[in-house]
Order: sequence, then structure tokens, then C-alpha cells
Amino acid sequence: MASETGAKTVDSGNGAKPRPAVERAREPSIGQLVSDVAAGLSSLVQHEIALAKAELRLEAQKAVAGIAGLAVAAAAGLMIVPLLSLAAVYALSEVMAGYWAALIVAGVWALIAGIAGLLGALRLRRVNPVPTQAIEAVKEDVRWVRDRKS
Repeated sequence: MASETGAKTVDSGNGAKPRPAVERAREPSIGQLVSDVAAGLSSLVQHEIALAKAELRLEAQKAVAGIAGLAVAAAAGLMIVPLLSLAAVYALSEVMAGYWAALIVAGVWALIAGIAGLLGALRLRRVNPVPTQAIEAVKEDVRWVRDRKS
């Protein structure tokens, strides 16, 4: 069968009006559609991985802040404790026995170290190593694909 323009037509066999072969050739093939889906899925996975990496970077920055607080507390304790302790023991030994003065100063420094350690640990507790936004995005993508199938 040929149309007036000379283009070949394809009869679908179901009684519908035949379509020109040129029009049918413009439609993507199943292989092309599968290739497009695979490329889209690959791109989606790459974007989800990038999101997870970004989230993990942010959480790592929070962890670094907590660790930095602990490091500063340790460094200050190592540098200042001997000098201040000696001065405090010397001053207190003017009004009490030297061993009591030394015990009191040691107790004060133990309290300071405990508070600094507690604050650093609290900051570290706020760190969430799980990329929750990326996980939610993947779950949403899976729901979207399932909805499209049905």
C-alpha cells in the first residue's frame, strides 16, 4: 500500500488507520528506551551517592569541632596545670598544711578536666554518621519507580 506522497505505510492489522513507515521510524526502539532508563538510573545513583557524601562531610565537620574542643582542653590542661598548680599549692600552704593544699588544687583540676571532657563528649554525641537525607531520597525514588510500574 502506498499513500499519495509515495511514502510506504505500515498496516497494523487491527483495523486502525495505517501509519507511514517514516513516522514509525521516529519512535524510539525498545533498546533505546532500555538504554535511556539505564542511563537515567545510573545518573540517579550517582546523584544519590553525591548527596550521601555531602551529608557525611557535614557530619565529619561537626565531629572535627567536637574533637578540636577536646584537644584544646587537653593542651590547655597540659600547659597550664603545672604552673597554676604550683602557685595555688604555694599560696594555700601559707594557711594550711602543704599536703592539704596540694589535694585541693588537684581536686579543682580534676573538676575542670571532667567538665571539659563532658562538653566535648556532648558535642560528639550530636554527630549523626548516617546520611539520612540521602536514605530518604533513595526511598522516595524507589516509591516513585514502584508507582510508575503499577
